[in-house]
Amino acid sequence: MSFFSRKITTLDVDIHSHLIPNIDDGSQSMKQSIEMIEELMVLGFRKIITTPHIHPNYPNRPEVILAGLEGLQKEIAKNNFEIEIEAAAEYFVDEGFHQQVKSKRLILSFGGKHVLVESSFLNKPVFFESVMFDLQSAGYIPVLAHPERYNFLEGSIEWLEELKSMGVMLQVTLGSIGGYYGNKPEQIGKLLLKNEMVDFLGSDLHRDTHLTFLEKGLKSKEVQKSLNGDKIKNHQFL
Repeated sequence: MSFFSRKITTLDVDIHSHLIPNIDDGSQSMKQSIEMIEELMVLGFRKIITTPHIHPNYPNRPEVILAGLEGLQKEIAKNNFEIEIEAAAEYFVDEGFHQQVKSKRLILSFGGKHVLVESSFLNKPVFFESVMFDLQSAGYIPVLAHPERYNFLEGSIEWLEELKSMGVMLQVTLGSIGGYYGNKPEQIGKLLLKNEMVDFLGSDLHRDTHLTFLEKGLKSKEVQKSLNGDKIKNHQFL
């Protein structure tokens, strides 16, 4: 990968990735995880908060995620990588997650109280706002992953504006800005950046094919403008 062909502002902290091997649809081996982490270091990242799915298809438990994190941390130390790595989770918002919130079971958060959540890509859940309210009532700050990719938005950001007014934060994926997911997510992501609605950027890194688009997104004028304008809050987790 080419890097720093021109000087860019780096992101420092990645808050969304799938780098614990063999736990979801992300990395499928420790070797793959280490190779991707090495590339993130080349791109200027100094800290990773990796976020395995907790989803009906990947019903991970906190203890499984934390055990996987420990193994990954040992491998990073063995390779003498100068990068921090922590773990939270990416929670799929459904009735099961809502019950978890209401019953006050352990929720993996980052930065002390931020919780990464995602919705179905095809259909807006009718109870999503209720879950966000209950999550906030429990003392957490919801962060909606990849808002630019939800097909049910049909190009409109009105629902995202409503969520922002509720205190839900938004995390756009760098690869979307780089064109990995097609024109529509790229356009919505850039619109959200232009409107200063983006709180966090993330790699959502699953496999090495994402890296070229991640770099392209990071170097894009829209992302660089947001980073230089101090609109993006990733650095607060260093």
